[in-house]
Amino acid sequence: MLADVTGLIGVLVWPVLVVFVVVLFRTPLSRLLSGSLTVKGPGGLEISASSRQQAATALARATAAKGAPPMGQQAALDRVDTAATMLNDAGGRARVLWVDDHPSTNRDEVAALEALGVDVELSSSTEDALERVGRNPAYDVVVSDMERLEHPQAGYDLLQKLRAAGVHTPFVVYARSGRPERFDEAVRHGAEGWADTPEQLMGMVLAAVRRVRG
Repeated sequence: MLADVTGLIGVLVWPVLVVFVVVLFRTPLSRLLSGSLTVKGPGGLEISASSRQQAATALARATAAKGAPPMGQQAALDRVDTAATMLNDAGGRARVLWVDDHPSTNRDEVAALEALGVDVELSSSTEDALERVGRNPAYDVVVSDMERLEHPQAGYDLLQKLRAAGVHTPFVVYARSGRPERFDEAVRHGAEGWADTPEQLMGMVLAAVRRVRG
């Protein structure tokens, strides 16, 4: 008899308990299921769980596509956390003008930055980039490839023309070279540096945003 009563109580209590938990934690649960749950970490990191995962996946995929040393998921998440903290410290969303005549080769890098909270605008030529900057100079960083059909050193050509026009927006060269000396070469031309891998690119872009806004 006692066992029957205990069993009945259990049957009645569990549904009530489940309803209580759902009501109590309705908002956090809905945010988790929708992917908008905010993850907070060292340095004031604030990024939704889904965006964090998207950025890490895109970064790892971009790294593999560019032939850089493989990046595991945890390593990619760590890089994303660092980048998100830098962007948060800089005040939030940023705008990047990305100049490349083959934009599809950078789709994963763009996806990673956009998941972090960076708005990326694409341009395919020096002339188009100059027009865009002239119409709206409020870019935080300009990212450019180096060689295009229009010029074997189109990246430096664009940088020179921007500086001549009085535009001092941070400029990052992004092209696979495998030559560490390219970084110093780019700095001598007035750029933030030369990013050889997606990880380096993300770091340079966010560091430039934080430095300029700081």
